[in-house]
Amino acid sequence: MKLNHINLYSHDTEADRAMLEQYFGLHTLVVRGSKMAIMQDNDGLVLIINHFENKLDGFDYPTQFDILHIGFIQKSREDVDTLYKRLSTDGWEVHAPRNAHGAWSFYFRAKGGYFIEVTTLTPVHAEEAYQEN
Repeated sequence: MKLNHINLYSHDTEADRAMLEQYFGLHTLVVRGSKMAIMQDNDGLVLIINHFENKLDGFDYPTQFDILHIGFIQKSREDVDTLYKRLSTDGWEVHAPRNAHGAWSFYFRAKGGYFIEVTTLTPVHAEEAYQEN
């Protein structure tokens, strides 16, 4: 299992994006206005910084909306389903897997209050790729 991405709330995504590029060498993959930037390090970890005031149109987080989450990528839909069954059997309250943002995924709340996403690889479409200027 590999830690796939980290999603952090930011009061100023544009300033944070510039700082992360300048001082930490992250590369910007996608920018969605002033609401979100998707970045990646040289080892493939994706860092998402966002300023969502409400749910992003077309993207449903769990009903107890909480934007702070970490994600673990799985190789296949079957792997996602297997982990869902294990967590459910062990008594964790998990949302059933579903298609979300181009991947097969589910969420559950960690004891610390943030969400964990278990997902297949989320595709980034060519039209979303960040183009500076």
